[in-house]
Amino acid sequence: MQAEDIRALHRRLTVPNNCVLAVFGDIDVENVRASVERAFGSLAPGAEALNGLSPAEPVREVKRMVENRDKKQAVLVVGFQGTTLHHEDRYALELIQEALSDLGSRLFMRVREKLGLAYYVGAQNFLGLVPGYFALYAGTEPEKVALVEAEMLLEAEALRKDGLSEQELKRSKAKVLGQKKIARQDLGNYAMNAALDELYGLGFQHGDIEDAKYEAVTLHDIRIVAEKYLRRDALVVAIIQPE
Repeated sequence: MQAEDIRALHRRLTVPNNCVLAVFGDIDVENVRASVERAFGSLAPGAEALNGLSPAEPVREVKRMVENRDKKQAVLVVGFQGTTLHHEDRYALELIQEALSDLGSRLFMRVREKLGLAYYVGAQNFLGLVPGYFALYAGTEPEKVALVEAEMLLEAEALRKDGLSEQELKRSKAKVLGQKKIARQDLGNYAMNAALDELYGLGFQHGDIEDAKYEAVTLHDIRIVAEKYLRRDALVVAIIQPE
């Protein structure tokens, strides 16, 4: 994209109906309101940037992509189509991600500690206004890629069949809720999250109610969501390996 194109895009998007301003702290609301109106009141409305977003074509089969790079390690990602910021399934998926992502997770303990197959391993749940993705990833030696892939697919199968254990779910909830409570102690984080939640249509008070959403997730919910999204017949395996 050329510099002029970037400037034109900036002019088109920087309009008041594409903006949310969050101000937190010991403030005088009327003074802040007056300052904001003086600074931005002359801006003319324009097209809303988040309208008309189209989701990607759904994954309906198993796809493989292998690319050679000038690297010493191999990186493997097994990706599944995920969900959106507005879907209730997001809370169960985020708890599954957390349960698979720390140094005490079943994925880490088996793939790295017990089998010694990976340098690192974890999960990622990416949410968007259109469906994102849920992925298992690992960094490994090139000759171990096939073994790591097999273990990841076995883990997905176990989640579809049995979900998480009661202890895993409890631990995952404690970590997710604890991280969010710590983040709320910083006004900058609080302001940013409130602004983004409002911009994305969740409402600026979403952060005040989301804890209850995570707490309400049951073991049954986890299994149903895992079965729904971690499909054996609809996934993408992406591998970056040395030449």
